[in-house]
Formats: sequence, structure tokens, C-alpha cells
Amino acid sequence: MIDFGVDRSAQVLYRAFEDYIVRIPFNAAMLFNLVRADSVDLSVSRVVVRNGAAVAAALIARRGWTCRLAAMGIVPEVRRTGLGRSLVLQLLDEAKTRGDRTMILEVMEQNIAAVELYRACAFETIRRLIGFAGPPPPVDDVPADITEVDLREVADVVTRYGLRDLPWQLSGETIAQLAPPAVGYRLNGAWIALADPAQPVVAVRALIAEPAARNLDREADLLRAVMAKYPGKTEWRFNPVWPEELADIIAPVGLPRMALTQFQMQRAI
Repeated sequence: MIDFGVDRSAQVLYRAFEDYIVRIPFNAAMLFNLVRADSVDLSVSRVVVRNGAAVAAALIARRGWTCRLAAMGIVPEVRRTGLGRSLVLQLLDEAKTRGDRTMILEVMEQNIAAVELYRACAFETIRRLIGFAGPPPPVDDVPADITEVDLREVADVVTRYGLRDLPWQLSGETIAQLAPPAVGYRLNGAWIALADPAQPVVAVRALIAEPAARNLDREADLLRAVMAKYPGKTEWRFNPVWPEELADIIAPVGLPRMALTQFQMQRAI
């Protein structure tokens, strides 16, 4: 992908995801952000060219012995030709050659064709990933003891106390790459990271409590506190990358669950 160029690679991904279940407006800036925040390795990411035209692209992220298929898109005119399967198998072969031991990915559960493709390539489902989104519920005043913290502190807590095999986007390594305008807060043994709370739609990037504060709704208390600190937002959002088993820490706030879900999948190499 390096030889093909970032701008041209982003154009291929834009075409491939233009009619996706959730439209993703890929551009060069977004691709560079994935390189920084998600550890996408352009040297092992691939663009497929047929008859002189770029028809598919795959982004591969790497950390340690694990690689992630961060995105794979095929332009409409060459879908259902077997290209997707052959590309996935090629990526797996290349991962094995360079010494990776596991490949992971997330796929929309509603994208039946993609789910079947990955299962045919021996990927197994780890868990379902869910999301929540909606206008903020009525909240009280901001607690006086809510404290802004370095996002690296949030990342450290996620690494120490987070679920095993957290989705890539929620991992401590990813949270550690966040920087302003993202912000982090701490309240009563719970931590949260927000992506740019100046925007009308605020995405929550991390929400976790230390073990001593669990089962006390401390995460929900902190979420309500930051909602009160940033009033007037049209929507608060947990994108569908949150393990279903974490629903109980988000549900008490009252945000509706999103219809879209994902599968977190992996395959040993």
C-alpha cells in the first residue's frame, strides 16, 4: 500500500465502503489517523489491482504477535467473484510468513456475506459487540470532585482492569494514542475517555472502574457527570465495539441500544 500511495488507497476504500451498512467516508486524513491510533501498518496492508484498476484494499494493524484486519473493502463491480476469500487467505499467508500468530477482526453481524466469508476462512467468533446512542437523559449538577486526567492514565487503568481480549478499539494501547481534543476524567474509582466533547455528538472511547468500585454503578455515575459537564449535546454514543457483557455498566444511564451489532472474531495462524 505504501507504493500505491495513501491518497489513492483512501480512494479505493471510499468506493468500497460508499454503500456499506454504515457508510465510511474514507479519506487520506482518516487513513493517517488509523496508522497512528490503531497501529495500521501500511507496509503490509494491500491494494488489489486488476486490469489496471484498483478494486480492493485491506488494512492490516499489528501489535506484538497479533495482527488485525482493520478494514477490507471491495468495489461493487467485482464483488461475489471470490476475490474476498482469496485476499483474506493471502493476508493470512503473509501474516504467518512474518511471524504473526493470531489475526483478529470485527464484522457487522448484519453483513451476512462477510460473516460467512470469515467463517469459511476459519475465523471463530469471540463475542458480540454492541453499541448505545441517544440524547442524554436528565442529569444532575456536575460533581465537584470530577477530575480531568491524562488520557494515558485512562489507558493504564483499561490495561490493568479491562476484560481479556478487549476489542482493538477499546484496548489500553489504542486509548493511549488518544490526544486532545479527546479528554479523560476520573470520579470515585471510575475513568472515562471522550472523543472531542465539543462536538454535538460525543463518542465514549473508554469507561471502566477499578475492581473495588465495580457493582456500585460508578461507571454510570461518571457518565452522568460528564453529561452534566457538557450539556446540550444532541447525542451521546457508544459505537458498536463494546462487548455485550459490558452492557450492564452502560444501560443504567438509559441510552437506547443500537440495532447494529458486530462479531469480534479471531483465527490462529
